Amino acid sequence: MTRFIGKMFPKKSPVELLREHAQTTKKASEFILPTLEAFLSENTEVLSTISKRVDQLERNADDLKVQIRESYSKLKFVYFDRVDVLTILQQEDAVIDAIDDFAKYVMLNTLEKPLDKELANLLFQLAREASRTIDVMFKSVEGLILVVESSFSPKSLQDEEKEALEVEDLEASTDKTSIEIGKRLFSMKNSIHPVDLFFLEKVVRLLARIADHAENVVERIRMITHS
Repeated sequence: MTRFIGKMFPKKSPVELLREHAQTTKKASEFILPTLEAFLSENTEVLSTISKRVDQLERNADDLKVQIRESYSKLKFVYFDRVDVLTILQQEDAVIDAIDDFAKYVMLNTLEKPLDKELANLLFQLAREASRTIDVMFKSVEGLILVVESSFSPKSLQDEEKEALEVEDLEASTDKTSIEIGKRLFSMKNSIHPVDLFFLEKVVRLLARIADHAENVVERIRMITHS
């Protein structure tokens, strides 16, 4: 009987599992800055260790993704439309996939010469902004649970609105930083190895992609809580 009930009703709701997925993504995001630091200092041993840990977190996230999809097959009544939750899940998953790609990609190349301080600082700034965006994403997913538990109370909806506004500011900041890095990189086109130029441009794109997908999660949550 217990097994039968377990098959009929999931132990955790899709939203609770979504939170666990976001938490796993947040744990992976804690490796963004150490990855960049190890890359710029050419510490291949640390990069390898980080890559393995992020890869395991990404696998854990994939397991949670399967559980979320399966949970919907057992539930008849849910607070949010299946499409909405799966759209959020898709964007959350894209975040941790991008972190995993970033951790692996920086292992492929060693720069011909160290970056100047200004460019290195800009890269760290972009990495911090990407990490901060994921922090806001996690808060927003947690807020989604509070919205449900409080029966869509005005206070919980206001908190979600604050996070949406915060992520808008971060979006503008990451865009600005990415452009600054791009300008700086191309101003060095005659003094930097072409392969390194291409490689660093891809690093910037990966960091920006991490932030973009995290922003999409917050914006989607804002849409479904205010619809």
